[in-house]
Amino acid sequence: MVSDRSRRHRRAGPHWLALLLLASASLAAACGDNLGPPSDDSDDLGTGDDVPDPPDDPDLQPGSFLSPLVQLQRLQGDINHLHVDEVRLRDDNLLFQCAYTFGVVDTTDPQAMEYLAQGLTHTIPGDERQPGCIHLAWDDTVTNIVYTTHRGNIRNPAFLGGWDITDPEAPVQIPVLQEPGISYEGIDVANGNVFVGLKQDGLGVYQRDEANNLTRVGTAIGFQSAWGVFARPDGAVFVADSLGGLVTVDGTDPANPAILGQVATGGQARGVVVEGDIAYVAAGSAGVAVVDVSDLANPVVIGRASMPGSALRVAVSGGFLSVAAWDDARVYDVSSPASPRFLGAVRIPQPDADIVDADRPDPTMRVLGIAARGQDIFIGSWWVLHSYHLFPERQAPNIRLPETFMLTDFGRVPRQTQETLPFEVTNQGTAPLTLVNSWVYGPYTVEPRQMRLDPGASGELSITFNPTVDEKEVGYLQILSDDPAAPLRTVYLVGNQPGLGVGQKLPDTQAVLLDGEPWSSSQVQDKVLLLGYFATF
Repeated sequence: MVSDRSRRHRRAGPHWLALLLLASASLAAACGDNLGPPSDDSDDLGTGDDVPDPPDDPDLQPGSFLSPLVQLQRLQGDINHLHVDEVRLRDDNLLFQCAYTFGVVDTTDPQAMEYLAQGLTHTIPGDERQPGCIHLAWDDTVTNIVYTTHRGNIRNPAFLGGWDITDPEAPVQIPVLQEPGISYEGIDVANGNVFVGLKQDGLGVYQRDEANNLTRVGTAIGFQSAWGVFARPDGAVFVADSLGGLVTVDGTDPANPAILGQVATGGQARGVVVEGDIAYVAAGSAGVAVVDVSDLANPVVIGRASMPGSALRVAVSGGFLSVAAWDDARVYDVSSPASPRFLGAVRIPQPDADIVDADRPDPTMRVLGIAARGQDIFIGSWWVLHSYHLFPERQAPNIRLPETFMLTDFGRVPRQTQETLPFEVTNQGTAPLTLVNSWVYGPYTVEPRQMRLDPGASGELSITFNPTVDEKEVGYLQILSDDPAAPLRTVYLVGNQPGLGVGQKLPDTQAVLLDGEPWSSSQVQDKVLLLGYFATF
């Protein structure tokens, strides 16, 4: 079993690996891109000699590539774990952040972003809780009001509120509005009218008086779960309606908003932006639906950007579509809206102090927020804000591994037997991906050691566990490729792990249901039982 921390720093340093990395670095320097460090989510490459040489296959030599998405900055503020939800960028280069806290960021120089205000929470009358926010939008009739919402949960109350940012370095909270039983989601503003998704309660229209008090003046009904909102100055409002797809609304009369049309997008529509007569709808597992809304009564899906993650929010700028896709942030060329063309994706890893085993790979940070200004992309992850620059002309491979890279569990395997699991590797990039070498530490083997994958193709590695004891044994699969952003990826392998694991019988589990009735897993013996674990933040 490999457990010595020092071994991790000796894993990947033979001469051919050093030459590969040196060639990549030299090529990057020759291009003269002075835009900060590249995005690199690789594990420590080390300098040791215990890596097996790759098979000598002249047809599987690595290519030399540059990443189309280059990290400019990781903005570290006073709080290291923000759980960033929405980020939106204004034309004056102010970026507003909804997270555990509300923040204002100067993005004039995307390599040197700076917090003007941070750590702000909302004071709720009669409530000791002081939440941040989930959605935001600014008033288009004045420049000093930013509205915020929170849907509410066990720990936080639901509200519609906002901030007076006359002085962006010292925002002042405006009064919050709470309506019994109402949960507030996406928000946008046009002509002084504040449009808010109210889930099953429809689309609310609110107005603000001189004292900054908010009042509902109208409601459109007929939604499944009104979520994301985009409002145009001409009075058209577009609502991402969860399973209901995209709904168009006539909001010219704020007292009487009315549904005009609707189209199914697939998935769960969560976010929407509109540019001209084209709407881009973040539709969860269905990716991004591209909708022609030139006829508001008859919107039509004309294209789609499919993706392996879950599209949550979208931003469009300069002919590029940026997507917050949960597992990563992704960018597409939408100069031809009906045919989005994938340009690149960036996975953002983050060291997690709660992980006891220091040799485990850093987990993927979830991406919920996205904003864009031309080729500068601003990403909100679970932890902090990041800025990237897009080089649309660059073609490069992009390795994607299943999220089980954090823990590939072989279950219980007796000694003198073995267990083999498939492990899928995908090239979601725009150039062929070469797996230069794959090898394993611990009582495991992997085949094949090398492969080449065309753009969009997937291949399968077979990992075999050969237990030497009956106790827990861990291993580390290393995958070296010519992906310039992540040349080395690590997969954490576990066999014979104690406790409840893959292939083990569920012990008798008892609980009290919401209706007060007792429940036992013995009631569903020999049936498939789905166990759901969740948390509320």
